[in-house]
Amino acid sequence: MTAGRPLSRRQLVAGAAALAMMTGRGVRAETPGPPERIVALDWALAETLVALGVAPLAVAEAPLYAKRVVVPALPPGTADAGLRSWPNLEALRALRPDLVVALAGYGIAPARLEAIAPVRALPIYTAARRPLALAREAVTALAGLCGREATGRRLLAGLDAALAHPILGQRPVLIVKFADERVVDIYGRGSLFDDVARARGLENAWRGPTNIWGFASAGLEELARHPETRLLVIEPAPARLLHQSAIWQALPQQRAGRVGLLPPAWVFGGVPSAIRFARLLEAA
Repeated sequence: MTAGRPLSRRQLVAGAAALAMMTGRGVRAETPGPPERIVALDWALAETLVALGVAPLAVAEAPLYAKRVVVPALPPGTADAGLRSWPNLEALRALRPDLVVALAGYGIAPARLEAIAPVRALPIYTAARRPLALAREAVTALAGLCGREATGRRLLAGLDAALAHPILGQRPVLIVKFADERVVDIYGRGSLFDDVARARGLENAWRGPTNIWGFASAGLEELARHPETRLLVIEPAPARLLHQSAIWQALPQQRAGRVGLLPPAWVFGGVPSAIRFARLLEAA
């Protein structure tokens, strides 16, 4: 604002929208009560909405969600909002959402979306490296926005129950997911699944550096440098490599029968993915 110059109508509207977002009430003024037409540009937030009993109007990359996140399933008829990193803005305008929820620090800038609908950007994967705690906070935030506070408390109680009993007598683990046939992502500090594994009493053998998402990328030879571990491989995994690769067959964990294949679970998820992974560890 320039000193002595009155605010324009555009500036007043923008300021009111910003204030609404800061106070957690980022819904259109003409929409009384909780928002009903919500677009989720991140799967962690989409799965949290579904777990709260809220059907998103649209979700980014909705068809792929079913293969990577799996559960909770999106309701039939959920529209595809485009890419998670760059949604289809024209499609969003046509949908006329009451609210867009996005992952803070990832993808399109919220300012690009605010001309379409109010935006709520929630942090989960940050430099603080505490995704499980922030995923809990996202549950509380979304439950409050949607008027589902009681359901939110039940969801968090379900997480507490899934983490309650330690898994005893297990070797240190390496949690990996294939990026391609030669490279794996190894999940350590700052990842949701590391938080879950530690909460269940498992030792994560990966102590190397990780990025803001909590993983490091390495060749298969890196796995051989941790011969006493148990490998937890999150599917999908390349079938040809698992059955035909001499490098894979030579890994000490493979030779010793210490490889567990886990069904798909979203490594960058929220509380529902944390609960799913905690349960998958039981059979790993």
